[in-house]
Amino acid sequence: MELLRLAVAARRVGVHPGTLRLWANEGRVPVVWVGRERRFSREALDVLTGCPDVAGRREALYVRVSGTSGQESSLAAQEAELRASASGPVVVVFKDRASGLRESRPGLDRLLKRAAKG
Repeated sequence: MELLRLAVAARRVGVHPGTLRLWANEGRVPVVWVGRERRFSREALDVLTGCPDVAGRREALYVRVSGTSGQESSLAAQEAELRASASGPVVVVFKDRASGLRESRPGLDRLLKRAAKG
């Protein structure tokens, strides 16, 4: 059983740490005390969010840089950071080299289409 600190657990659930602390005080989510610090089991958080099948979870990543050349290291750094925070196996990485002002982002469009297909 993996135990997560308050801030990490709140980020996983998608709420403010104060909200998760309140839910723990109300008994809505189980908490394990490690010294004077609350910890939350990953499994309990997945049940709370309605996503108990984390073992079957697959993730896709999206990275983007502004410009067409010379920023491969930035793409690689973004990808590495996202891979480190992934909670499931990463199956594909979508990349775009385009201005943030440009609305045409082929990589993002491909990601959204594949997500819609499941």
